[in-house]
Amino acid sequence: MSQSLKNLSVQPEVLRSGDTGEKLAALEELLEIACKCREKTDAVQRTARAAPSVRKYYRPWHEFREIVGEPVFAALEDIVQDTAPSEVRARAGDIMAQVWHPCAIGRLLETFEERRETKADLPSSGIFRNLGGIGTEAAARALMWLWGSGFDAEAAGALGMCESDAAQEFLLGNALRHSSPYVRSVCIAHLNPPVTEEKIALLINRLETGTQNEQFIAAMKVKELRAARAVPALLALRAGNTDMVLVKIIDEALAVLKAGRPPALRSR
Repeated sequence: MSQSLKNLSVQPEVLRSGDTGEKLAALEELLEIACKCREKTDAVQRTARAAPSVRKYYRPWHEFREIVGEPVFAALEDIVQDTAPSEVRARAGDIMAQVWHPCAIGRLLETFEERRETKADLPSSGIFRNLGGIGTEAAARALMWLWGSGFDAEAAGALGMCESDAAQEFLLGNALRHSSPYVRSVCIAHLNPPVTEEKIALLINRLETGTQNEQFIAAMKVKELRAARAVPALLALRAGNTDMVLVKIIDEALAVLKAGRPPALRSR
């Protein structure tokens, strides 16, 4: 990365007024730095699963901006937001998507449409994860707009990354109504604190009437959210159950609920 930093002083001018070849060369250099920032963020988040505050505030674009400097960063934003479609704008958008900056939402939707129109092999999982990493209300709306495109499970996981009440309401509804048991399970798995009356009602419903996988995920979520009102449903599910993996997670949930006080309820 040190070699990249040596050349950054000339890049704002190149990005704003250089020819296409010069701009693309500069963007390649910036993409390398962006990828390193993203790798660091991925490593931090893998070790911070129990720390929502870290996931919320640690975005790779913060470090990226510090490394490349405000003039370069501002030039990238201007290219993404204010220039006509071009290879340069697309590459700048890819960089900002890599570092989870909100200005890249349009580029991510554009990429999804390009791949769908050309029937290119997705992986669309990267597009959804980047939208989830951006995590704003606008990113959540983009994910909800992509719902029904054949990647609902990926969209559900990304919605769970968003700091958005609307995303949580959307997941809550689809955890009950979606036609796919697998997608319903993913929606349940990505319900986040705080615990609410509606979430508890859903978890009890899935414990009582869900598929085996939904019951397993719901039991884990009861444990995570400390949903004490679900204890009767847990006990009823455990009685006579021959699935020892499910029995184990139920026992773990019951032990956690017995040991600690549940969070306060909040109605939306």
